Amino acid sequence: MTEEKLLMEKSFYRTFLVDENTNRHPIEVLGGAFVEEQQNEPYDLTFIRYAQGEVYFHSRDYEAAIFKWESILNELEPWAKKNIADSYYELGMLSSAEDVYTAIQAESTVLTMEVSLQLFSLYIERNKIESAYRTIEKALSIQPDYPNVTELARAFYEDQQDWNKAVELAVQESIRTKDPLWFMILKEYGDLGYTNSFAPTYFYDLMIAVYEKDRKQFKDLIDSLWSSYRSQSSAQLIEWMQTVNTIFEYVEVLPNESWQDILTQFQETYIGFLEGDYLVKDLEGFMPNMLTNWLKISRDDQPLFPAAAVLAWNEVFSYSMEPMVKEEAEMILLEGESYQARFEDIVLFLNKIIQWSERNEAPVGYKTQWIAEQLMDLSEHHLLIAGSASSGKSSFVQSVLGESVGEAEDSTIIYSYHDQQVEVKEIHDQGVHQVESIADFEELMQREAFVEYKLPSEFLKKNGTAIIDVQTGKRKLDDLTAFYPAADGLLYVLNADAPFNAEDRQTLRKLTEIGQPVNVHFLLNKMDKVSHTERTEEIIESAREKAREWFPDAEVLPYSSLEAVHLQRKDVEAFIKGQYMVSSSALKNERGSKLFYLVRKTLRDLYSKRKNRENELKESIEKNEDILSRLNGFENYLGDMQSEKVSIIKDSFHKKKEAMKKEVYEKIPSILSGCSELISEESDFKQIHMELNEAMNTRIQEYIQEDLMPRYVTSLEDWLLFSRQELQDSQNYLLEMSETFNGLFGRDKVVLQCDFQVIDDWRRDVSRMGTRAQIDKENILLRFKPAQFLLKSAGKLLGVLPQNKTLLYNQYKRYLENEDYQDITESVVNKFFLQFDLFEKSLQQDVHSFFQEPFTQLKVTIKDTETEIAADQESLAKMKANPEQYFDPITLFEVKLLQHEYMVKASYKASHHYS
Repeated sequence: MTEEKLLMEKSFYRTFLVDENTNRHPIEVLGGAFVEEQQNEPYDLTFIRYAQGEVYFHSRDYEAAIFKWESILNELEPWAKKNIADSYYELGMLSSAEDVYTAIQAESTVLTMEVSLQLFSLYIERNKIESAYRTIEKALSIQPDYPNVTELARAFYEDQQDWNKAVELAVQESIRTKDPLWFMILKEYGDLGYTNSFAPTYFYDLMIAVYEKDRKQFKDLIDSLWSSYRSQSSAQLIEWMQTVNTIFEYVEVLPNESWQDILTQFQETYIGFLEGDYLVKDLEGFMPNMLTNWLKISRDDQPLFPAAAVLAWNEVFSYSMEPMVKEEAEMILLEGESYQARFEDIVLFLNKIIQWSERNEAPVGYKTQWIAEQLMDLSEHHLLIAGSASSGKSSFVQSVLGESVGEAEDSTIIYSYHDQQVEVKEIHDQGVHQVESIADFEELMQREAFVEYKLPSEFLKKNGTAIIDVQTGKRKLDDLTAFYPAADGLLYVLNADAPFNAEDRQTLRKLTEIGQPVNVHFLLNKMDKVSHTERTEEIIESAREKAREWFPDAEVLPYSSLEAVHLQRKDVEAFIKGQYMVSSSALKNERGSKLFYLVRKTLRDLYSKRKNRENELKESIEKNEDILSRLNGFENYLGDMQSEKVSIIKDSFHKKKEAMKKEVYEKIPSILSGCSELISEESDFKQIHMELNEAMNTRIQEYIQEDLMPRYVTSLEDWLLFSRQELQDSQNYLLEMSETFNGLFGRDKVVLQCDFQVIDDWRRDVSRMGTRAQIDKENILLRFKPAQFLLKSAGKLLGVLPQNKTLLYNQYKRYLENEDYQDITESVVNKFFLQFDLFEKSLQQDVHSFFQEPFTQLKVTIKDTETEIAADQESLAKMKANPEQYFDPITLFEVKLLQHEYMVKASYKASHHYS
């Protein structure tokens, strides 16, 4: 044993035991040595005392051991201090132990490591975790090969659940030692997801080291790390793929070497990139290298998928792949291997596109999904029947079905077999609507509808066919071009009397522009108009020649809906079987191609939708800004119109009221002065003033109730008619403006309806005021005025003498006839017209109430329009700011579609190449 090992194990005392077989106790041996050393001059007892301390320590006499070691001052002093600290530790005096440990200054690596490990244990026991971290990390930096250091560190990190430190330790030790055990530990960490908090580049040197040591463990570890990063953020996964690309530049693929798990990772990650919300700019930097590495390791194991991916990516992103890689991919596809795209996979891909479109506010209609479901049904052929309006197409369809459904002027109807009863559904972009009654079905026929009509037709059952009856008129071929690529065949109906007219040519030209191969044939209908002429065969042959100018393989079937249908139906059945029926395998291949076309068309539609949406937003903003300007201007005009109506109606009322006032001002004095005729020389002048006062009030009341009020009410009724017409004119104008604005909006949004209740309220008020003509009596001759006082006094004093009555008569008569009665008239006018004055004052508020709802509606409409403009501007700004957020995923979907198509084409070429 080396001296350091003896010191480390506290076995230095054994150097004094010369004879290992002696039965003497070490204390006895050391005691003898102690006595013997004292005989020397000079003597040195240090080593003996150090050894004695060890023996005491092993005998658990820690205090005696400390006493011995405290006197050590030679080269063993650092070890003695370490032993003293160990003794304190054993005694449970942890604080004292820590003080001694930390004070040790040692040049020996072994001693330093031993002190560090003891301190590490002490810190853990004292729960001084930060100090434990520092101590173990220091020990690792000094001598990681020291026994148990890395194991202690790993256990400590795992106990603390400090997985970052644990991973760092495993990476460092893997690179340093290349020990497979550490590779396995790292894989375990990766499987548990503890590695994904590190930047992927952190593992580059590690992976190179593992690759050089053990290729199998390299594959296992990279698979584990890959899985952990796939569950993380997009940025981390992209960085991982960049690291993978760098790593695989170093990798050499051996013949017949299996990379199955890594190939799976490449494929699933690639698909995730294409179907996730990634931008092209995020992928184009590393994708070519990723595809190159994927192809490299797949050469001996399923290379078709990565080869197709290489070519698809290169087609969409021209010249992005190295020429040699592209050529290798083409060779793989040329050699080919068996591949059949499953309908379910294609539909699943289509559904992912649909889900993406919904998240991005450009939803693909349900019709597309419905068509895909029909294509998956291999038990039924789909025969598309089209023709111009004059061709008799619908009559032909109903004649072969054996049932009259009704003329569908602008509807597309899919007739399919149902074994029990008629079942009708409306298919629209939002979903499916069950049609419950014939009335509902007839309503569908009157609007643009896409109808699935199931019926127990023997023709459909016998031929295993669904008929798609498409109109080519008002819909501008939209349904025809939608169904054409999805149909197993097209039977185009011609009018034998005028085949290939302008509408026919327009429709056929549109079909040839689609580019999707469809089995097209023609039916020459209404042959009854030409069947008895000598030119029948000539007409048929001429139609066949023209048909083949459009579609070289086309055939023509003559037909007449007026002749024996049951006989001709057999001809139709034979024609369908001969021209459209194919084997199940051929049908499956054709349907797969049509599904691909449907996906491609959906992607094109999504491109167009975004462009159309931008244009719609621009047009909407411009239109709404124009409408908003008009609304604001109209709101101001409505305010002016309201003020004008207030003025007109009030002025009309005021003029009628003032005319009556003027009359009253003239009439009351005349009535009162005319009361002089009531006086005679025979009057009782003692009471005459009271009698006259009563008579005057009576005449005033009679005038007001029997003369003035009826005429005034009539005048006010004329005013009511005039006012109502004025307000009705305003309402008519507002209704016209409502229609104008609704026309601008394109929907019923503005209803400027006024409140005519005010007219009823006015009529009620006029009627009420007309029944309240009674006014309080006036004190005409009973008030205290000098002239009246003298008359009344004279009447009382002189009225008893007959000779004085003539004098009083003359005085009264003169007074009544000459009095101006101004104050009486003013009082009568004020009392009578008080309610009319109050009514006049309320007219402005009433007219405002009449216009209140239009003002409210205008304000709401203006606010809504402003909100709509702001929302459209925000949406347009987002579109313009980040167009790639929408277009890039569509581009990546296109890459995936191309890849599938390449694989299908490769399988097709291979089957023909080796046949």
